[in-house]
Amino acid sequence: MSRNNLPEDWDAQEHPSLEVLRQYQAGELSAAQSHHLERHLVSCEMCSDLLEGMTMAQPARVKLAVRETRGRLKNLLAQKKRKRKVFQWPVWQTAAVLLVLLFAIAEVVYHQYFAGANQGHFKPAPGATQASWQLRGVVLDDAGQAVNGASIQVQGTTTQSITNHRGEFEVAFQTEQAVILVSHPGYVPKEMPVRSSNHPIEITLAKAD
Repeated sequence: MSRNNLPEDWDAQEHPSLEVLRQYQAGELSAAQSHHLERHLVSCEMCSDLLEGMTMAQPARVKLAVRETRGRLKNLLAQKKRKRKVFQWPVWQTAAVLLVLLFAIAEVVYHQYFAGANQGHFKPAPGATQASWQLRGVVLDDAGQAVNGASIQVQGTTTQSITNHRGEFEVAFQTEQAVILVSHPGYVPKEMPVRSSNHPIEITLAKAD
């Protein structure tokens, strides 16, 4: 669908191209073209979600994803032409490509804005295994001050975590219930039972005599 040849309406099973959505997002369509596109977006949840994902994602990555999708489509077209068959892109395959693209955009947005915000706050010990759930907490002293460098050891395993300068820690578990040993030089060690339903937790260590 070209920039200057936007049809008055779409067929019930037809969708605007990604280029048209990009032009709409950039404000490059005329008022009449924007109006017709908006009418389609009201009745098409998939195109509306795709446009929203394009708005949230970084333009450069979206363009790269669109370019890769176009390349795959061109390769399929070329293969069909070599076999001398009339190419017909089924509606369900078009929907599948758009859903994959939308999922890729959502994953980029998540890692860019959400996953990165939680990185660097904790120091899991080397060798920790992938867990079925994560326990988060904070270790404080009797005065309510954070204890930096405290060790959180999962009893009966080699899984361990170390608190950061704010006393925060995160430790991985493979079972619903476990016992942890919290220790630090100059403090009395403390054992504590934990389960997946009681986190985050606050642990207070008493100073050794």
